[in-house]
Amino acid sequence: MQPPSNQTPYGHGGAPHGAPQQAPYGAPQQAPYGGPYAGQQPAPYGAAPQQAPYGAPPHQAPYGAPPAQPMPYGAQQVSQYGLQCRFCGCVPAAETTFRGHRGMIVLMSFLHTKGPFCRDCGLAVFRDMTAKTLIGGWWGYFSFIATPVTVLINLTRRGKVASLAAPMPPPDGGPHRHPADPGAPLMARPIAIIGALVPVILILLVILVNVAGA
Repeated sequence: MQPPSNQTPYGHGGAPHGAPQQAPYGAPQQAPYGGPYAGQQPAPYGAAPQQAPYGAPPHQAPYGAPPAQPMPYGAQQVSQYGLQCRFCGCVPAAETTFRGHRGMIVLMSFLHTKGPFCRDCGLAVFRDMTAKTLIGGWWGYFSFIATPVTVLINLTRRGKVASLAAPMPPPDGGPHRHPADPGAPLMARPIAIIGALVPVILILLVILVNVAGA
């Protein structure tokens, strides 16, 4: 005669030998390793998130739910523009360098002002340095070549600041001031007009001298 067994015979409502037992109907089941128990409330705000069961997909917010930390006001402008003007601190700004040249018969000097610039400060620097180059850059042997090259470089870089939107204070409220006044356009300045006529006058003088000596 065999002693009574605690295992339920297979086929009489029980599980086979060695299979895990199921909890009675209505009893709470044990949670998987690292997972929440049945009926457990979610963790309070600020608490560390609970670990998902091994192999389970990470928790995803339902479709259309707002992000946990909403984007602060102006964050999109900051990520879009990225830079602030080095003179006034306004945005948007572009990174470029405007150059100037000064001829002194034998000697010469090369100048430059590096950005980033907002639209108004960049145009102010471009117009000022280019106008001074046109009036003071021709007076040297090598400067006669360096001056038009410098002016062309500034003209090609002008579009980087001229295409920017109107300057505005930084969204995060950082230090800033009123942008510079761009002033009159380049070819509306007397020194720029006179400077642009200098090479034309010099070329005409050379032609007249050659014709008179022929």
